[in-house]
Amino acid sequence: MLDLDSLPGDDLAVNLADTVMLAVSPPIDLLDGGHAKFWATQDLPEGARAPSVEQTRRLRSAVRELLEATVAAREPEAWAVERVNAAAAAVPTSPRLTADGAETCWHGEDGGEIALAAVAVAAIDLVSGPRAAQLRRCGAHDCSMLFVAANSRRVWCTPSLCGNRVRVARHAKKG
Repeated sequence: MLDLDSLPGDDLAVNLADTVMLAVSPPIDLLDGGHAKFWATQDLPEGARAPSVEQTRRLRSAVRELLEATVAAREPEAWAVERVNAAAAAVPTSPRLTADGAETCWHGEDGGEIALAAVAVAAIDLVSGPRAAQLRRCGAHDCSMLFVAANSRRVWCTPSLCGNRVRVARHAKKG
């Protein structure tokens, strides 16, 4: 069983989308009791804080719809696009020159949620960029997790969990 500790960790937007397990009935919401832990384990911009559970779930539904539409090669629902665009626009950014080159500076002083904006920007970057073709749904029939496959042969969200379960089941069937 996947939990917050075993999310594939490919991408901030994918991680948020994967906090709900849809292939089980009833669906399991990993944010129930794990909301603070989820945000604490994400690589967020400086100044980001955990948004409310309601805000997180609201953005998660939109991000999930964008990612599912990308995997299915269909247009996402308009409400999802609007919600993600609004979250991304709520916190302006600017480039900042540093000794190491440049970085993005997030300006959340006006009450925008930096964490939500970072997820929205990650979702937009994923579905509109070259990695969109690498977005996949786990090949295990009882898993709804999404992941970005750096290797074209990757079919499971987590090879050590879903991949191992499938291999064990296949071996047991042969024996």
